Amino acid sequence: MEKMRKVPVILFFAKLALYLSVVGLVTLHPGIVVSYDRNGVFLWFIIIPLEALIAFFPAPGGRPRNKAILALLPFVVIPFWIGGLGLDALGILGAGLLSFTLTFLLFHYPRLGKLAVLEPFFLVWMCLRLLAFSRSGEEASGESLGLTQFILVWTLIVFLFQNAIIYFCLYPKSLGGINREGTLCFLIGSAALIAVFFLLPPDFVRNTIISNLLPDQVDSRLRDISDYGLPEEGQRDSDWRETIPRDRNGGRTPRLQGLAESDWPGEGNRRGSRGNDGEGGESRQYAVMVVASKQDPVYMGDAFRGRFDPVEGFLLSPEESLNQLPSQRLFTTWFDTERLFDRRRVRQEVFSLSTLSQRYLPYRPYAIEPTVLSESSGPFRYIHTITANTHDGDPLELVGFPIREMNASERTRLSPYLELPLNEDDRAFFSEYLAGALEDWRENRESIILNDFYLLSIYQNTFRGIGSEYMERIIALLSHFRTYQYDLQNNDDSSVGNLKSFLFETMNGDCVEFSNSLALLGRLAGIPSRVVTGYLASQSLQTMAHRRGLAALQNQIPVLQGFALRDLYLVTNMHAHSWTQFYIPDYGWLDFEATAFAIPPIGSGDFNSWDVVIPIIDPNRTFATSRPFPWRPVLRVIALLLALTLAGAYTIRYGREAVLFFGAKRGGREGARALYLLLLARLAAEGKPIKPASKTALEYSELFPETGEDFTVFAASYAELRWREFKDSAEKEEVFSRLEQGYQNILASAHKSGFLAFIKRVFSLRGLFYL
Repeated sequence: MEKMRKVPVILFFAKLALYLSVVGLVTLHPGIVVSYDRNGVFLWFIIIPLEALIAFFPAPGGRPRNKAILALLPFVVIPFWIGGLGLDALGILGAGLLSFTLTFLLFHYPRLGKLAVLEPFFLVWMCLRLLAFSRSGEEASGESLGLTQFILVWTLIVFLFQNAIIYFCLYPKSLGGINREGTLCFLIGSAALIAVFFLLPPDFVRNTIISNLLPDQVDSRLRDISDYGLPEEGQRDSDWRETIPRDRNGGRTPRLQGLAESDWPGEGNRRGSRGNDGEGGESRQYAVMVVASKQDPVYMGDAFRGRFDPVEGFLLSPEESLNQLPSQRLFTTWFDTERLFDRRRVRQEVFSLSTLSQRYLPYRPYAIEPTVLSESSGPFRYIHTITANTHDGDPLELVGFPIREMNASERTRLSPYLELPLNEDDRAFFSEYLAGALEDWRENRESIILNDFYLLSIYQNTFRGIGSEYMERIIALLSHFRTYQYDLQNNDDSSVGNLKSFLFETMNGDCVEFSNSLALLGRLAGIPSRVVTGYLASQSLQTMAHRRGLAALQNQIPVLQGFALRDLYLVTNMHAHSWTQFYIPDYGWLDFEATAFAIPPIGSGDFNSWDVVIPIIDPNRTFATSRPFPWRPVLRVIALLLALTLAGAYTIRYGREAVLFFGAKRGGREGARALYLLLLARLAAEGKPIKPASKTALEYSELFPETGEDFTVFAASYAELRWREFKDSAEKEEVFSRLEQGYQNILASAHKSGFLAFIKRVFSLRGLFYL
């Protein structure tokens, strides 16, 4: 008895250990390109196990109310942990309640806990996701080789043992036949393991690339491929985006060059190379990623700088979640759970095939897919797919809308983006500049608009006679850069001292000086602002060399062939960018481009005149023979095994009933035993209760009051035939005759009419319990 009391405890902790083994594998697997964040750890490793423990153990004091109170206590900390009652908090709450409910029903009310049979399938799904990530590329496969082999076997073990545990929880009385059930599980598990090892390709857990890039096979020098990808005769202009005109501002027409994949410089530096790089002294820009989007432009950020230092300037905001998402390892798709109230947002999908493992996010990200490693795209190894709720249109168009000033709640919430802890001298310098910019706009507004084609088109197309002081302050700051020279200085100095020099002395800088100065002045003007760095994919940065490079890459890389050429951007290291985000009431954070108002770069300072270099992907590179997981054959084998199992079960059922039926014809003790077992099997098929092994035939008959005296007479006759020694054979036959008559009467009483009852009776396998 003591042993039987320990069994549920063993089952519970075995079930909990299997669960923790699977969710723990996610933290160990090096091939996953996102492990658990803070909320994930809280959910998977604290809330779910804790609620299961509370549900399993007896209530304190033996009162159910105490158990309910104890189960609700962990949920009290959720709002404080998450920072409010958002969708994240509700998700954790729901998962915790589900864990408590299923565990409580499974171990205390098994008849209501059958939904727990879905848990093994969930754990297997997690294991299969791990296996999928193991085969996501050469690097992932190599790092996770041993663990992948373990997961392959562990998936089957978890599935079989979880099902066995749940079965024993749902049917605790079957524990008396644990040897039989254990043997059955062992046979099924052995068959599954054998099937997996025979069906999987030998190299399923290996993904080795054979490197045969010999010098005589690949030209490692730069090659001029400017003629590649010229529009074919008859090709529609709509198939190509508009490109920058040739010889713009007197600059040279860039060429397209190719560099062997084996000599590709890797991720390289973000700002590119200038001057003599070993090939004729011309500056070049190297491909970094290919972006597919119907949106133009695409601002793709990886660092959001909102914290201001009085010396260093704008620094990363540690509390900003967007700064963790670019490099966060994702296991499943990440979704933004915060509600969106911003106006004029449209959902855009941005696909990028990149040489960089880090993601670049258009604001505001809605869904981020896990990174996929590509084997057939050369240096472009990383596939990122991101869906973002981006602003619809040019943010400057809002000048014609009635933009209100921020309310007190917004000022409190956005106070970190209004802070400007400058020393007194610096504040005086920048305040003087701000006052001059605003005065310049007030006095020369009309002439500034008329002399700036960009502003003129904005005001002509959007002005509604309403005006917006909030937006006018932004435009005043932007337009004041019209006398500043935009130049590529390869200078990432965003310190306050450098910004002062830029604004008051040199009046010459790159995107770093423009974006940081604009954000600083915006805060002085009472506008929440921050600086974002990343890459800019824009039609205005696509020359014919970029277009031809895209055509060449699309021809070499299969994944790009699913996109129209006009929807692709070739992003190079010279497209690394810095820009300003302003908060606009009712519209949220919007991207603003200060460099669009400056004097454009000229001569060698215009990187659009630089040659474009793309990798030449080696067609001779071969891969080890590798096949995807053979889902169809595996499913066919599983279906075949199930069919064979069912066929065997029905063969055993009806074969056994036939043997018992003919065995009952012999009469006597053996015939009585056969007729009794046949009756139990037929009653089980009718849906009647299964006879516990501890009950005698007479005790079992008490469960069938509807049969009247028939079952009692049958039980007495069976006991008499089994245990009494008859001297008169006629008397023995008479008792057996009563037994047969009782058998017929009992079946007649238990028989259910109707088609559904007939189907259940024919296909029932409950009688196999008596094997």
